[in-house]
Amino acid sequence: MTYELLLLVSLIDRYVEGFICEKKADHCETSLVIDYGFTMIDSENGPVYTDNRKLFALKNSSIEVPLENVNTADGWNATQQLLTANKSMPGPTIFLYKDQSITIIVQNNLLNEAVTIHRHGIDQYGWPAMDGVAFVTQCPILPGQSFNYTFQPRFSGTYWYHSHVGNQRDMGLFGAFIVRKRVEDVPYEYQQIIQLHEWNHLYGAITLLKANLNGIDSSESMSILINGKGEFGDNMAPLQNYTVDINKKNLFRMINVGSASTFLFSVPGISLIVKETDGFPILETTVDEIIIYPAERYDFELDLRNKDPGMYNMRVHILKGKKLEKDEKIHGTAFLHVTNLRYTTVKPLDTTDRENKTVLNCPFGVYPNSPNTKCIPVSQLNSNEASLSLRFDLISRSQESSTFFLNFGFPKPEGYSSINGHRFIWPTVSALSQPSEVDTSCSGCDSETSCNCTHALTLKTGSEIIMVLTNVGSGSFNSHPIHMHGHTFEVLKMGFPTVTEDGNLEPSNDILCSTTLPNKDSQCNNAVWKDSSWNDYHNIPGINLLDPVLKDTVVVPYGGYSVIRIWATNPGIWFMHCHIDRHMAEGMAVMLIESFEEVEQFLPDGLPTCHSFMPQDASHASESSDGKTDFCFLYAEIVHL
Repeated sequence: MTYELLLLVSLIDRYVEGFICEKKADHCETSLVIDYGFTMIDSENGPVYTDNRKLFALKNSSIEVPLENVNTADGWNATQQLLTANKSMPGPTIFLYKDQSITIIVQNNLLNEAVTIHRHGIDQYGWPAMDGVAFVTQCPILPGQSFNYTFQPRFSGTYWYHSHVGNQRDMGLFGAFIVRKRVEDVPYEYQQIIQLHEWNHLYGAITLLKANLNGIDSSESMSILINGKGEFGDNMAPLQNYTVDINKKNLFRMINVGSASTFLFSVPGISLIVKETDGFPILETTVDEIIIYPAERYDFELDLRNKDPGMYNMRVHILKGKKLEKDEKIHGTAFLHVTNLRYTTVKPLDTTDRENKTVLNCPFGVYPNSPNTKCIPVSQLNSNEASLSLRFDLISRSQESSTFFLNFGFPKPEGYSSINGHRFIWPTVSALSQPSEVDTSCSGCDSETSCNCTHALTLKTGSEIIMVLTNVGSGSFNSHPIHMHGHTFEVLKMGFPTVTEDGNLEPSNDILCSTTLPNKDSQCNNAVWKDSSWNDYHNIPGINLLDPVLKDTVVVPYGGYSVIRIWATNPGIWFMHCHIDRHMAEGMAVMLIESFEEVEQFLPDGLPTCHSFMPQDASHASESSDGKTDFCFLYAEIVHL
């Protein structure tokens, strides 16, 4: 077992502790210690304050505190508690090479909270118990316990890790996970990471999720952080700095690690050459701005042709509502130093936005009220030859095909955060290793009735799976970034709402929610194609079966839909959910039970089990209102079709 732990000196203003697996190693090992962290506190000098991008000890203003010692967030002086990996936000970056196996020992040093760690975007082919989802693929790691995550990434790319218990990642528990190519187009020393998330320094994540704040918008952000750094107002808190050489290719790996916000990213004055999304190569696409939804990743180079050396700004805005209108109240900033070995003077440049823009990843074909903006929806990206050659199946593909319509929203009258009206209830056991103790019956749901249940779909072994992810009906309010565990899927087509002349959005008519109700009044729990000839997906106009983009997280547009495809060749139970944390926590999720008769051969020995303790003796039994003893235990075998 060969591994190397290094202090990585990034081209910014701090040292970041990270892990690099040696290129010659077959297997590497590292660890993540899950512990509390705190904003604006130095371990030696205590509370700190910010002044002119520097930090000083509150108790003695003559002491300048090194930036690398403090989780600054937006520089707000009141300390906020974090949950972290290795006490930093973001946690340490993990680097390894394609096809290397890795062991990550996760040690839970928290006092009160259980935890798991999910590697977002890693398909976990052959390692279903390593996906890191509490009560789906494992029992949570209790305080004081450890868990050995051993797996082998099959594809290179930009990924990330985060907690998958409740909304813990909103508290700082995330970091980058980079799988490198053996031969890289851009040398490692010219690759840099951008992690974006929103920040609220007054209220913690649980307070925002659960408390009645008397009319305060719990989704309201106070600042935007880039690699854990931002500023509030004009408090001159430390910001992220990047340095690039104008004569070299420089690759940026951008990740939206946020809990809810859709971000608009740009470097005013410099175009972005997008190379990959969600870890997979595409045909190069040059844009001015990138819309990035929670959990998505985009790798890009800077188009520095005919650019002057000097200081540029990276700029991030939050886009709000179904029309993605820019929130002008706050923005995130990082400094980009463009240098030239033959030209050493650094000067601020005029980097005003262009009047005509090209924007990637719009959830509509035309940007509302923005005639000078050209939209490139993600479905218009094309995989390049390298992506088309990437395929990995654990079991053989069959000739069978199934289609599932899944509608994401908050259907009336209950308004549940749900999929097809099914509000997901988490198992109380590890579904993967204790399947006989999971009840997946959802008898209370029908075409216009919502219900609460452990919603699951069975994917038949080896079959082709077409999913039509819709966002229509009475519960459609905004777009949803949908993430599928265990797979990278093909995005075959996206359907969008119509943008009217006055900038309003009219939902697509391609989906039929009900034969008796108009779409706007239907829960749309049993949607179908309005044109029945589309039931053969080859007949769908504009479908791309030749070189579709590969994604693990895709936006399902308000008033529209996304058509994706996988093959059920990765045995396991895979979680699929909206990556807006509130939506997931409140039930917008489903389990995919895939090729389950094949799964046992891929499970390690000794996986922990867990369950509620509900004694059945009379002294502990509950009594119903009529005085009779009432037990209700549901243990149902998962059905394999």
